[in-house]
Amino acid sequence: MTDYDVIVVGCGPAGLMACGELAKRGLKVLGVDKKPRLDKNYRTASGYCFLDQPFNKEFIKMTPEGNKTCLEYTKIGFTLEYSGTMEGIYHSHMFSDTGKHWQASARKKPFYNLFVPSKCQSDRYKWAKKQGTKFMTATVAVKASQTDKQVELVVRKDGKNKTLTCKKLIASDGLSSRIARSIGANEGRTLFGKGPTIEYEMTDVECPYDRGDMFFFGANNFGGMAGGLIMVPSPNGKNAFRLETMSVLPASTSTAIIEHFTKKGPFSHWFKNAKIIDTSGAVVEMLTPMITPYRGNILFVGDSAAFAECLYQSATMAGYMGAVCTEMELHGKKGFEEYDQFWGKHFEWVKNPKRMADYTKRVLFPRFFTVKELDFLFELSEKNPIVVDEPAATPYDFTTMVMQQFMAMPEVPDDLKKRMQDIIDADMAKVATVIGKGQRA
Repeated sequence: MTDYDVIVVGCGPAGLMACGELAKRGLKVLGVDKKPRLDKNYRTASGYCFLDQPFNKEFIKMTPEGNKTCLEYTKIGFTLEYSGTMEGIYHSHMFSDTGKHWQASARKKPFYNLFVPSKCQSDRYKWAKKQGTKFMTATVAVKASQTDKQVELVVRKDGKNKTLTCKKLIASDGLSSRIARSIGANEGRTLFGKGPTIEYEMTDVECPYDRGDMFFFGANNFGGMAGGLIMVPSPNGKNAFRLETMSVLPASTSTAIIEHFTKKGPFSHWFKNAKIIDTSGAVVEMLTPMITPYRGNILFVGDSAAFAECLYQSATMAGYMGAVCTEMELHGKKGFEEYDQFWGKHFEWVKNPKRMADYTKRVLFPRFFTVKELDFLFELSEKNPIVVDEPAATPYDFTTMVMQQFMAMPEVPDDLKKRMQDIIDADMAKVATVIGKGQRA
């Protein structure tokens, strides 16, 4: 006799969706999470969502319903409610080391839509509780072990260890999954990099450009430190933005970068009256994905089995399918094999390693060019604005879209066009050579 039918370790968007769906189906479920509260977002999350366009082989239809939004996963076949409105963003920006500006704009369909991560997290938590899920918060999942019939989970709460048992366990505990490490599920996965990120959400930012995401790179912007920063609009206040760093260890580098950028860097005058309303952070690992995302009675869902962040929308999808397939397992069917098929079909980098490279290029492609080359390209884009009707804006395809726009400009020399085609064609081995390195001289 086990304590629970299913224990879900990690209650982010994937875990909460799995908890609620399992409880809805009449199963005894426990959600375990190290965070003290589950109705608040603690992890860095920019709050963008790709709607009404294909992403990870799913098409999410957005239907505004007054002050709420209905999101329908049209291929898998489920819906959920977000208790707010979602704003389309039609502009994207980059800034070079010398301050040169690049902009792309969309006419008809936004690059993505904005949501508030804490509101989304709160929605799923309240829904999962309503379905009957029990939760154990401020609790660390230490390790897991299993037999043919059950899983034993050792947890630590208030300084004391306790062992819980379940028939099936869902590990949705993120890119640095403790459950994966404890049972050896990461053996054979290649580590491409690990780095800290910190996010400040700020209001009253005096940004003079069209509302959109902004990518800053180059040592001049960060006081000589290597790294990058993404600034994404936030619905949470007047002229609000989320500023998220990309940096290397130690974790203090992230704080140093964002503090320099907002207080001493070339764009610091944008923040002279700004206020920090929230902070969050994370340490991000990039591992080759699990090809088979289960071991015995343990299913790895969302980021715990992923190459990189699945993002809220796809993590939620993975959580839903994890619940469906776990119920199948409990009824004697081959549910985990069913999830394996879903995993390989929907997350492109599982079966096609090049898509790992494509997923990372948006933040890495500046490193393929010299400062002078980037300034030349950015000046060209100011003279020849990049405007498209319906952009290919997902992480997989954004860089290809940008490179093709530049390659179509007659002023771009052939050798630079060849470099851009090389970027489009680059696999993970090529991309890995620039991870952790500085910009070209």
